[in-house]
Amino acid sequence: MDIAEVLKHTSPELFLPDLKATDKQSALAELVEGLLAGTKISNPETIMKMLQSREALGSTAVGPGIAFPHGRTLAVQRLTILIARSAAGVDFDSEDGNKTHLFFMLIAPPQDSGHQYIKSLAALIDRVQDGDLRDKLMAAEGYDDFCAVMKED
Repeated sequence: MDIAEVLKHTSPELFLPDLKATDKQSALAELVEGLLAGTKISNPETIMKMLQSREALGSTAVGPGIAFPHGRTLAVQRLTILIARSAAGVDFDSEDGNKTHLFFMLIAPPQDSGHQYIKSLAALIDRVQDGDLRDKLMAAEGYDDFCAVMKED
């Protein structure tokens, strides 16, 4: 899946350039708050419980400094992606034990025609494997700049 297609599921309102959280639970809460502020979603408890349940299976901090909290819930009508970053880093139980700086939170409805959720998650994971790209994403001036970096060849 093309990264430009993936980015159609986010917006400037779903971009948190300076996450304040320092631990996993407060980061999840801040991500959910950002989701509420950027959408018409009205049941944050459902989303928070879903994310916590997913994290209980194993941390979604799977890459060097990157986490992909995700799940399916009836709380959303379509795939929604929130992007956040933390300069200081968050202790997110990463596999490598290091702090997490980039977050791509994907929330999808249970009925996902065309498997947009899984394809988007795979495309994001694949895209941010490059260390130089991650550095550029951390330095991006705002949402538009961040997206432009994501789309670079």
